[in-house]
Amino acid sequence: MRDFLSRWVPVILWCLVIYSFSESSWFTGANTAHVLQVILSYLPFGSGDEEGSSFLNFLIRKAAHLTEFGILAALVWRALWPKRWAYAGAWLFATAYAATDEWHQSFEPGRTATPKDVAIDSCGALLALLIVFVCRHWLRTKHRAVKRGV
Repeated sequence: MRDFLSRWVPVILWCLVIYSFSESSWFTGANTAHVLQVILSYLPFGSGDEEGSSFLNFLIRKAAHLTEFGILAALVWRALWPKRWAYAGAWLFATAYAATDEWHQSFEPGRTATPKDVAIDSCGALLALLIVFVCRHWLRTKHRAVKRGV
């Protein structure tokens, strides 16, 4: 039971973090754009103009989508590993949660739900799982080399 909890509690907690981001009006596009514009106006290279800050806001928001669902996929992979289908299961879980998260956002004032965000979230999950796969392969290769005395 302890092993089960140590694997799945981080997944549940991260799902709650994502849910709270979706629930909060602080993370609407308009609010993050305003905060970013204020920050840029204080920087010597930032003009704080509307066009530059809106593009940067777009990039930051989409990077946040990639990151939060990448972390979710990695946590689910950790919970499912060493099952043979851990990568596929983690990707499916993260993508399904992304879809339900967007559906949840459709009921929140000031939030929008788009299929594009689900696709971005799904790509973030896939990218994170690719990183996990490459790191595990690299570590196994390195471990084999150390074992052989190379």
